Amino acid sequence: MKIGQLLERVAYTLVQGDVEQEITGICHDNRQVKAGDAFICIKGARFDTHSCVGEIAAKGAALIVTEQEVDAVEGATVVMVADTRKVLPLLACAWYGYPAEQMVTIGITGSKGKTTTTHMLADILRSAGHRVGTIGTNGAIIPDHENHEGQLSAAGEKIYELNNTTPDPMELQMYLSMMAKAGCTHVVIEVSSQGMKQHRVDGFTFDYGVWTNISEGDHIGPNEHADFAEYLSCKAQLLSQSRLGFVNQDDVHVEDFMAQVAAPCQMYSVGGQADYSVSQVEKTFADGKPGLTFHVTGKSGLDADIAVNQPGEFNVYNALAAICVADTIGVTPEQMNHALTRMNIKGRFDIVYDSEEFKVCVDFAHNGYSTRNHLEALREYRPKRLVCIFGADGNRSKSRRYEMGEAAGRLADFSIVTAGHNRWETFEQILADIHVGLDKTEGAYIVIPKRQDAIRYAITHAQPGDLITIIGLGHETYQEEGGVKYPHSDAEFVKQVIKELGL
Repeated sequence: MKIGQLLERVAYTLVQGDVEQEITGICHDNRQVKAGDAFICIKGARFDTHSCVGEIAAKGAALIVTEQEVDAVEGATVVMVADTRKVLPLLACAWYGYPAEQMVTIGITGSKGKTTTTHMLADILRSAGHRVGTIGTNGAIIPDHENHEGQLSAAGEKIYELNNTTPDPMELQMYLSMMAKAGCTHVVIEVSSQGMKQHRVDGFTFDYGVWTNISEGDHIGPNEHADFAEYLSCKAQLLSQSRLGFVNQDDVHVEDFMAQVAAPCQMYSVGGQADYSVSQVEKTFADGKPGLTFHVTGKSGLDADIAVNQPGEFNVYNALAAICVADTIGVTPEQMNHALTRMNIKGRFDIVYDSEEFKVCVDFAHNGYSTRNHLEALREYRPKRLVCIFGADGNRSKSRRYEMGEAAGRLADFSIVTAGHNRWETFEQILADIHVGLDKTEGAYIVIPKRQDAIRYAITHAQPGDLITIIGLGHETYQEEGGVKYPHSDAEFVKQVIKELGL
């Protein structure tokens, strides 16, 4: 690709060199730059690569993109732009051939429900015969892709683990390109507020954007958002970057949210009057498993009864959000029901062991709101005893710890407090904060610091009729302590213990 092609949608000033020069790669890490690369200088929190353009040119970079004046270098074309962070996603789109423009793109954002809604919608679209890729918490999932790297799912999909819910621009565009080459017609992307703040999804317009909800106190802190106003604003950016948005009318912050959205939107509501409305919500119970049924109407003429094989009334909202988009695309109620009655989302109400004696569930619930909803929903399984194994994350809001402790103390029959991602804090520091919430309740609990020991204890001491739930890590395959990620999967460890015990 020629430099001029890479820069075709970017406003820039040519400082030196020739835009007819060829490039063979694109990079923004000075440790990885190769001969022929286009290199984008970024001002990072700890290091500014504008300071080492000479070293970058010496490695053979064909193009150096800066946002400030730098010393002259030999052999490289240099261009200056207003903001290299904002330009990076535009260059990534160009390098990979604008793959998002070859598919129907759907972005889903919100404090809660992103992952579940993403997988509900993807399954609904697949039931209608569409070829769908997803990008989010559970990885980049690509159907029948020819690349043999990545984990192969039972459905024949390739799953690529991601470091972030919404990957950086180069990684995002790479996966979108892989999906386009695999023949995907639709892609559903979980868009985090950090992803919007850091311009990871810039460079293309979403066909549809969905906002599920927003929670005060969540994702506010030195490593995330400065305050709730910034958090709300970043969530709103997704819908402003969409051709059509779908918004949860029932959220308490909906008016403040809509005041910042510059795009046409349709509203959805459970129990209220909206473009898409749900009524007649009922809990169901069949073959030992809880679910939901409800009636949905839409301005398109949609008028249908829907069934979902997931417990918890919050899943009515998740399903409704998915239905709004699916109905607009043209999916039938029959196809929606086919998908929603067969849901199995890794790390979300994931029953990883089920016997006549007891069950074990794994879920990603990692704050007070999701812990409360999760435990209340599990009550619908009608267990004789609900046992909750949980920890809380280090270097995150302390309010999560207080709230998780209180929720477990009030809603579980017995809790086992253990380690989550301690990160740079000690387990004792985190435990002290969990006690703040637990001590407001009369809930029974014990403390077992090592997560594997806690899981083994719960299984070996299981009583007939127990439902054991292990929350906090969900789908994740590691546990972080002292900045090091150690391999661990709650689901796989449960299976290992069950096998060892011959159950």
